[in-house]
Amino acid sequence: MESSLLVTVRALRTTEGGDPLSRLARAGLQASAEKFSGLGLLESAAGPGLNFRLANPDSGGLIAASEVGDFLQRVQKAVARLAKARRARLADVVKLLPLDFEVARLDVAASTAGSIIVDLQPHVPAADEDRDRLAPAGVSWAEIGAVELVRALPEGPEDEESLDSLFSASPVVRRAVSDLIFKLPNPHLDISLAVQRGTGERIVSSLSAIQAESLRDRLQIIREEREIIRMQGRLDGLRTRRQIFYFETPAGAEIHGFVDESLVGVVKEHLDQEVEVALESFVLRNAAGKRSQRRYRLIEVAGQLSQLPPDSELDEDA
Repeated sequence: MESSLLVTVRALRTTEGGDPLSRLARAGLQASAEKFSGLGLLESAAGPGLNFRLANPDSGGLIAASEVGDFLQRVQKAVARLAKARRARLADVVKLLPLDFEVARLDVAASTAGSIIVDLQPHVPAADEDRDRLAPAGVSWAEIGAVELVRALPEGPEDEESLDSLFSASPVVRRAVSDLIFKLPNPHLDISLAVQRGTGERIVSSLSAIQAESLRDRLQIIREEREIIRMQGRLDGLRTRRQIFYFETPAGAEIHGFVDESLVGVVKEHLDQEVEVALESFVLRNAAGKRSQRRYRLIEVAGQLSQLPPDSELDEDA
């Protein structure tokens, strides 16, 4: 009984949405948790987990079970892709092997109306610890991939900055987002995701059907005139949720762009300090031939290289 209640509490922590079905689901889960509060389950169920919820406004928020199953497979593919990129230090991953899915496996813990909750606890056997050497202690590759995925998506309908930041992300991040939204069996779905990290941090994202349509068009772009720039300057700021860094050059100009999860910690350590960085610089061209302003991705800070280095895009998988 206790294990099922732990699932109930974890589901409560990650269930999102303000529609009637979401509120009803949270109320039921809350009642179950409070009924057995003497067991201390609210404290013990704080482990990492991921919840996604789909809704179709055209049908009162209800969706078909097949659509939920299809989206769960998309989330698993995107998480496995991002986890492999971090494990193998690749900027892009095209091919996924059965081992990649095993290492970043999503275990379904519970489900509510239109929603799936998956457990992100580490589950790699002890004999395979060597292949897990790049992951922080107690953190699963599933959690690492899920965090990257949720951070890449907008927080809500007004979050244009996250959509814009995605253009400067590494190819594997854009490919993972494409896994979620391209060729959906039902393109009219609103998508909500929430990830609860083992540290207690909670990250949420929401993508409406209209935003997803716009994002599909934006992702069909080509990067040109790529180069690596090294310079000394001051790290002026960081927007962690939107993965945007701000850097002041020696000439006083400000550069901003994308920073992936593997560099967030070192950026925080060097904020408001003079530091040497390496930037990937490029321009974007869409299908109509329109070119963007020059964009930047942070790939090295104070000697620490991103786990998604640009040189790996020439890997045999790409």
